[in-house]
Amino acid sequence: MSGKNREKKKVKRKIKQKERRQRPARALLLEKVGFLLDEALWAQEEGHPEKALFHLEKALRLDPKNEECLLEMGYIGQLMKRPDVEVSALLGLYNNDLIKPDQIPYLCRLLQESGRYEQVLVIIRQTLKGILKIKPDERNALKDYLIQMRKYCLAMLEMKEKQAAPEKPARKPEKRDKPKRSGASAPLARDDTENRLPEIPIHINADPEAFRKPLAPGRAFSMEHYHLAIEGYRIRFKETFESLICLSSLKDVKSFWFQEETARKILKTFHGRALLADEVGLGKTIEACMVLKEYIQRGMVKNALILAPTPLVSQWKGELRDKFGLDFPSSDDPGSSSRSSSLWKKDFILASINLAKSKKNFPMVSQREYDMVIVDEAHHLKNRNTLNWKLVNSLKKKFLLLLTATPVENNLMELYNIVTLLKPGQLKTASAFRQEFMTRGDPTDPQNRSRLKDLLGQVMIRNTRAFARIDIPPRFARTVKVRPGPAEIELYQKINTLIKAVSMADKGAGHRLLLKNLLAEAGSSPLAVKMTLSRIFEKKVMLPGQEDILHSIDDLCNSIKTTSKDKFLLDLLRSNPGKMILFVKYLGTLDHLSGFLKGKGISHSLFHGSMDNRTKDDQIRSFEEERDILLTTEIGGEGRNLQFCHQMVNYDLPWNPMKIEQRIGRIHRIGQKHEVSIYNLCAAGSIEDYILEILDRKINMFELVIGEIDMILGRLKEEKDFSETVYDIWIDALSDEERKKAFGHLGRRLARARNGYQKSRELDEKLFGENYEL
Repeated sequence: MSGKNREKKKVKRKIKQKERRQRPARALLLEKVGFLLDEALWAQEEGHPEKALFHLEKALRLDPKNEECLLEMGYIGQLMKRPDVEVSALLGLYNNDLIKPDQIPYLCRLLQESGRYEQVLVIIRQTLKGILKIKPDERNALKDYLIQMRKYCLAMLEMKEKQAAPEKPARKPEKRDKPKRSGASAPLARDDTENRLPEIPIHINADPEAFRKPLAPGRAFSMEHYHLAIEGYRIRFKETFESLICLSSLKDVKSFWFQEETARKILKTFHGRALLADEVGLGKTIEACMVLKEYIQRGMVKNALILAPTPLVSQWKGELRDKFGLDFPSSDDPGSSSRSSSLWKKDFILASINLAKSKKNFPMVSQREYDMVIVDEAHHLKNRNTLNWKLVNSLKKKFLLLLTATPVENNLMELYNIVTLLKPGQLKTASAFRQEFMTRGDPTDPQNRSRLKDLLGQVMIRNTRAFARIDIPPRFARTVKVRPGPAEIELYQKINTLIKAVSMADKGAGHRLLLKNLLAEAGSSPLAVKMTLSRIFEKKVMLPGQEDILHSIDDLCNSIKTTSKDKFLLDLLRSNPGKMILFVKYLGTLDHLSGFLKGKGISHSLFHGSMDNRTKDDQIRSFEEERDILLTTEIGGEGRNLQFCHQMVNYDLPWNPMKIEQRIGRIHRIGQKHEVSIYNLCAAGSIEDYILEILDRKINMFELVIGEIDMILGRLKEEKDFSETVYDIWIDALSDEERKKAFGHLGRRLARARNGYQKSRELDEKLFGENYEL
């Protein structure tokens, strides 16, 4: 090896050694800057802009080129109505080549308004030199503005010179100072007119016939239509995603700053392919839907496929329709199983991943191309040998979003498999990943953490509750077993006898939904049962051989005017003054309870899905301003701000825990200022009694963060809904002892699922912590 080469290597080695020595100091500095920026954001949100500005100025002394701090400083300056702060922030961006073309006119205007004309001319000259680097759709408007601003500034400088003429001798042109080439603060004289090129005359001749022929067969439109079309194309091809155009079209969505920033980062930096791993309850679904809606409105997505676990399909359907105005055909729609082949031909599809991966549907789903694919609960893709992983891997897709709060449950290879779906090769080959990043003997402990963090940071976002500053007061739940009266016990037993008889006769074929509803209504109110029986009698479609017992049940419903739950509720309302929401599942129960409250002279507001929007708004307003009680069905003011109330009663209980959680989420959410009290009422010995036993005592459901119950139920690996599982246990048990044993077994499975979820959550916190936030 020659001496020259040795010397080169020696120099490179010294440079690398210097970089390694500087790296910890740089990391510490960035950590300090990040802390100061967080303090500034917090102070600004708390309404202390002066304090926020203090922290930002301190951060910029440490890192003058920090774009995020400079942008936030400009925003604070606007809030405080201090142009000097705005100018300081914009000049910082300009001097560090961080300024965007659309910010330059604003900077020029602020400088011009403060009389700093020379500085404006410097910026104009340097910007015009590099004007060709700016995108064409922004270039022309910017150029026109700068030329007009230059004329104005030159005129103002000339006026100042004339005004100063009696006092100072005019400066000779040949002695004029040469303008400095760089630095926004450098003074600039007027253009050197003697160096301008002579204007070249241009003449354009057009053949009118060449225009007339193609335009003659066309249709005439107004100028308004023309401008709308141009605006549509401008939005379609606009590459920047600084402004989310979808936000104005969302309904009943209070998007938070971190959700909007997450959407922007996915669009701008990740180019529509990302792992959304926010902690539970931070709104991954909202973030994914915002990205989807943005792409659709920009014309970049014309078809899409959303895959979710079976129990979550209906929830996705409601979110898309009610909040984002997207009515996706879904595998939950009536008759979808019978017409599943047509479902997969739709432009936009929402489906259960279990249905999509079936032997019948897999080829249809995987043969077409999708602009966008979204997969919820993506931890179900952790094993590349499963059909779930193979299905998503086989899909031809441009954009892909994978959503999970627990990217790693047992092994770092799970993370490798998920990331490989997003960006094959990002973590190299499987064997290279094991060798470089996995610690021998501990598959959950990564080595080379810094390198792994860099690679994951290119595809993954994980916002934490601490980062998002989500701090909600605690909630407390009390389960109340009410001892039913003799008539109520007889009614429940008769319905049980009916269900058993019909189920044993034909296994419930064709009658399962009706029987299941009757049992749930028996746990709600006699009037709810009666309304179902009335429909049966009206249609004259009796359950085979059960006419007598149906009429007997109907007579019992008529005889029960007040239930044991009514009496307990009355005591509860009298001993707990203040706003309270009463949730019921059935309209019959709503009517029953409304009549009972009226009879006791208790004023209340009503809310249910059959009302028109104006009536709903009036009822919510009356609850907030005039009355203390809101009596509502499951819809429960969805999308409305009910955080002014912090007490709720589940008068009856849905069998699906996620439905219970949705009720709680109406008031236990961001914006709630008080501790939330929840009362769950059930009749002793009913199916609801058993359900509450395992949900409350086995997994402490009412202590979980909103969203965690989904994660726990997902670990049961049940194809059917939780409500179907508990119904099967109820009707299949031959004795009370057998029923207790079966529910006990389900409770133990739920407890194991919660423990598993807790371990994976702890593992994810250890692996990711706060390293993958925005």
